[in-house]
Amino acid sequence: MIGVVGLSHKSAPVHIREKFALNKEEYTDLSQTILKNKNIDELVIISTCNRTELYFTAEECCSPGAFHILFHYLKAHIQEEDGIESHFYQYETSRAVNHLFRVVSGLESMMLGEYQIVSQIKEAISHAEEIGSAGKILTRLFHKALETGKQVRTKTAMSSGAFSVSYAAVEKCNSIFEQLPDKKILLVGAGETGELVIKNLYKKGCQNIVVANRTTSKAEELANRYGGSVLSFNQLEQGIQEVDIVVSSISCKKPLITPELMQSTPANKQTVLIDLGVPRNIDPQLANQSNLALYNVDDLEEVVAQNMEKKKTYVATAEKIIRKKSHEFADWLSIQNLSPAIQNIILGVNEINQSELAIFRKFHSEEEYLNMEKYGKHIAEKLVKSMIRNLKDVSDNGRKTEYIKVVNDLFSHTNEE
Repeated sequence: MIGVVGLSHKSAPVHIREKFALNKEEYTDLSQTILKNKNIDELVIISTCNRTELYFTAEECCSPGAFHILFHYLKAHIQEEDGIESHFYQYETSRAVNHLFRVVSGLESMMLGEYQIVSQIKEAISHAEEIGSAGKILTRLFHKALETGKQVRTKTAMSSGAFSVSYAAVEKCNSIFEQLPDKKILLVGAGETGELVIKNLYKKGCQNIVVANRTTSKAEELANRYGGSVLSFNQLEQGIQEVDIVVSSISCKKPLITPELMQSTPANKQTVLIDLGVPRNIDPQLANQSNLALYNVDDLEEVVAQNMEKKKTYVATAEKIIRKKSHEFADWLSIQNLSPAIQNIILGVNEINQSELAIFRKFHSEEEYLNMEKYGKHIAEKLVKSMIRNLKDVSDNGRKTEYIKVVNDLFSHTNEE
């Protein structure tokens, strides 16, 4: 019933991931296109710098058909050629649920335990609910995932140390320069990632920070908060010449910082470029210039390894919580299978009760009838509760569907009479 198709930093390098990065408009268009296919019932898309994943429900999601449909739409949407299938993974049922819970808990992040994924998951389900692509099952799944992530971070120190890709970028700069606070830094992008970058720079003692953003007011707000200055977005070329480090985390489909933009940068001026964007903000060709040191999100492995070593002691506890929460969701999902059977029980018992009361009324006074109606209702409610409890027991909360079918058949025949 539930499945996921996706790729991440674990399965695909950045030059592949960036092809599948979706902005909000593309998210909406792709969702609406996919849901026109009657084989897919619900859909939620997660698209971050490190992953693009499509969570869905379908009658036959455990068959290759649903996975093929989603992959076909995703590939067609970005007009990608064949040959990239090997970078994708697909999970179904409990494994798909477990994967989402690991993602929101930070266990699947490049920086183990990073917190930024939580807001990204919240945004994904919120948008899916807004456009109507998430129904009862995926809405429940994602809210259960967020509950799981919160408990993992509460019960462990998984998110201690404010680890994130932004943190890794600053640590990378710190490893390059002996006196990082003395360097002038240009931050391109004033979104959530940009804010985390400047926050971590500020903690390192950096105060000579310049912020550039498409929306100047956002750049001003962020710069004022951390004592930085603002650079007009159309003055990037000049601004880059005046700084030692450029950290870019803006949303764009094509590189913003290109060889053409860097032409006027003196050949003897050493500049570090950190590209946190997916799609990439900085043209990878710039890595060939001797005066430039270019790093993208996949080049932060050294910092990631240090983070992994510090956090791995918390993983076992986190996984135990995830297993428990996954089981709770599985119980809820199984019980949903019982809903039609429960309705059939209620309908069947009530119809029998009403039929017998109608006969009783013909031969007794109105007062006797009203007393019998009250008593009959009481007996019917006790009978229904007992039958539902027994149904849950024998069907293992809806997992043994053969018992559900027996009940449906029994009461459908009763109702027909």
